[in-house]
Amino acid sequence: MSRNEIRIAGAGGQGVVTAGRILAEAAILSGSHATHSQVYGPQSRGGASRSDIVIATEPIAFPLADSIDLLFILSSDAFAKYEPELGPNGHLLVDTRCAPESLNGSATQYPVVDTARAVSGGQLVTGVVALGVLQAHTQCVEAEALRQAVAARVPVQHTKMNLEALSAGMGLVGGESS
Repeated sequence: MSRNEIRIAGAGGQGVVTAGRILAEAAILSGSHATHSQVYGPQSRGGASRSDIVIATEPIAFPLADSIDLLFILSSDAFAKYEPELGPNGHLLVDTRCAPESLNGSATQYPVVDTARAVSGGQLVTGVVALGVLQAHTQCVEAEALRQAVAARVPVQHTKMNLEALSAGMGLVGGESS
């Protein structure tokens, strides 16, 4: 059985929880089994929040992530709080704005927040840009399934912008930096 545990961590308002739900839905549309859990509360007003997604080829007996395979960090607070929880063989993806200089190539960096701002004028689509990066970087879900899940989950008036954000995120991987 193949089991991948993915955590997307960022600040409240970046769409981290919605991104986790969308990724789990896309995994199911891609033919996998998936679970999603989130941690937020006062974090929804700007503090560190997270979404954990477990994607597996067989039914999932334990639905929570306990050994993170891939950690995608979108804020400095989330880096400080969640980076220590990355599994021993885990891979780290980090927004270029919050990556400490001490990383020295131990993570792959993408300008997710800057890309979200270019697409939406703010951080509204940060989580969706991150999903595009995740899909293109890992192929953990099918691209078309992810597009369908984004279109189904976001408000109708924001569908076009979110699909543009998803494509922009996927496009970042071709010019990735580490």
